[in-house]
Amino acid sequence: NTSVKMVKEQFRETDGVRTLTQVCFGMQSPQEIQQCANMQVVAKNLYNQDSQRTPVLHGALDRRMGTSSKDQNCQTCGEGLADCIGHYGYIDLELPVFHVGYFRCIIQVLQCICKDCSRILMKPELALLYREKIRKKDIPYLSKKALRKKIIDVCKKVNICPYCGEINGIVKKSGLLKISHEKYRNLKKTSDIVSKRLAEYEEVVESNKEMQSMVQTNGLVHVLNPLEVLNIFDRIPEEDVILLLMDSSAATPSAMILTRVSVPPLCIRPSVVSDLKSGTNEDDVTMKLTEIVFLNDVIMKHRQSGATAKMIQDDWDFLQLQCALHINSQLSGIPADKAPKKYTRGFVQRLKGKQGRFRGNLSGKRVDFSSRTVI
Repeated sequence: NTSVKMVKEQFRETDGVRTLTQVCFGMQSPQEIQQCANMQVVAKNLYNQDSQRTPVLHGALDRRMGTSSKDQNCQTCGEGLADCIGHYGYIDLELPVFHVGYFRCIIQVLQCICKDCSRILMKPELALLYREKIRKKDIPYLSKKALRKKIIDVCKKVNICPYCGEINGIVKKSGLLKISHEKYRNLKKTSDIVSKRLAEYEEVVESNKEMQSMVQTNGLVHVLNPLEVLNIFDRIPEEDVILLLMDSSAATPSAMILTRVSVPPLCIRPSVVSDLKSGTNEDDVTMKLTEIVFLNDVIMKHRQSGATAKMIQDDWDFLQLQCALHINSQLSGIPADKAPKKYTRGFVQRLKGKQGRFRGNLSGKRVDFSSRTVI
């Protein structure tokens, strides 16, 4: 019965017999994104300028990531549209950005650790006590949640790091996808440290006018950019990751900051040939990815040509916004000058709500020839 076309292969049988004991969900680290991927996406154009409109090599529609048309085969596995299961790619970001889904978690982690030495803001003997509690086997989920809340509350109250003696202040969200650290909030206005800091600020602004727009509120509030946060998260020691109730085998704190963006296979973002106008209609995901590649390019050119710090900061903010809209396109609080002109669907929109994957496609299925009775 070999003439019958095989059904699309969803998974491959392994030789050995294995039993699954558990499933663990985690975050994709940049290394894993690269391991899953077949190629890097660097070209900002989608098609070559030829008569056949072939996709650009290393572009967002490269045939090595699968195919979305019946007459073309995938260049990785050589299969057609029905059999190719799609292959991933990745984009390396010039500057890291916050992951919009983990934004609140990033702030919570920053509230718990010292912003200088990355140790947990807790006396060593208290930390030992909590570690013992966490290491107990089979703690129910709700008590874990309560324990985490308790740890966060303890850390928030500590102003001076017990390990390096550095002052720590309040970390909170300030504006769209921005995190500010009010280091000197608990000190009096007249204290020596504050007056010294203010004098430093005055001196810097006098010698370099450009810094005034970059450093807000007299230099007392520090806006943490993703690069600094990434450096802080990278230095968190293993025994303190446990106190944040994170499992370092599944996810490390630094994975909450995007340095690479995964490019999904072509079969989930097909190009549709348009009847009305010549050319194709591209999927929203494809368009967002090309924008991200384009902004990467802009940042790289600006860095090489020696642009002003403000220009690079603006590019960075825009890259931050595009990466956030790629994941969740219904962000609130986007300033009017940066808001997108037309509504696009991010990944969150594909999944949630009545029209999303779960409710619309998996649990609700439309079928022909079935009637419903209305009384």
